[in-house]
Amino acid sequence: MIYIKSKQEIERIKQACMIWKKVKHALLTHCKPGVTTLQLDKLANDVCLKNHATASFYQHDGFPSHICISVNEQIIHGVASHYKLKSKDLVTFDVGVTYNGCVCDAAFSVVLDPNNEKANHINEATIDCLNQAILQVKPGNYTGDISYAIQQTAKKHGYQVIKNFGGHGCGLKLHEDPIILCYGKKATGCLLRPGMTICIEPMLMTGSDKYIIDPKNQWTVSASNKQLTCHYEHMVLVNENGCEILTN
Repeated sequence: MIYIKSKQEIERIKQACMIWKKVKHALLTHCKPGVTTLQLDKLANDVCLKNHATASFYQHDGFPSHICISVNEQIIHGVASHYKLKSKDLVTFDVGVTYNGCVCDAAFSVVLDPNNEKANHINEATIDCLNQAILQVKPGNYTGDISYAIQQTAKKHGYQVIKNFGGHGCGLKLHEDPIILCYGKKATGCLLRPGMTICIEPMLMTGSDKYIIDPKNQWTVSASNKQLTCHYEHMVLVNENGCEILTN
């Protein structure tokens, strides 16, 4: 079901997004080599609790961590563990925050070594995909316009996009319609209307779009070829003039 949010609901969603930004700041501050993903997961939850919010992902469909922390070939749904971050790592944080009955969901990536050319390249390419996709968010356009922009921008940079996973509506629930895949055709899918809040999330893969789901935790999605991946996500409000990025 697609929810068109009221002004009051949009304000509550924005409050959840403000707390999300606090979690992001804390993670960026503490994301360093030697820190475990379990420590960062706890940190994110602590910031949520301090701000009278909850971590949206925890036990959602049984997910065991408070946030998703995916490293290198892990593209999404990384489960927190005792793994210690290394200087060569590319780390993606996908964070959901629930506050006063409303949800913010967005993701960002961190390249720990500024001289890591491969990680920087896919990181910058994914940001470009996100930016180009957001340019398509305006009343009268379609979700297919967003998907097409992600796919074509990824191709321009020499990367594949993941299949079967994508962005989605969000705000009153963690996952709402419409689904917004990382590939598609222009002028297809769902018509964008003012009051929609959607999550746009390009997920890029190197060399192949084939993936596996971790057989042990049944959650973490990783590139089959073990090459670098990257994932970004913004939560965006469709308004009369275009859109507003709520997680900037």
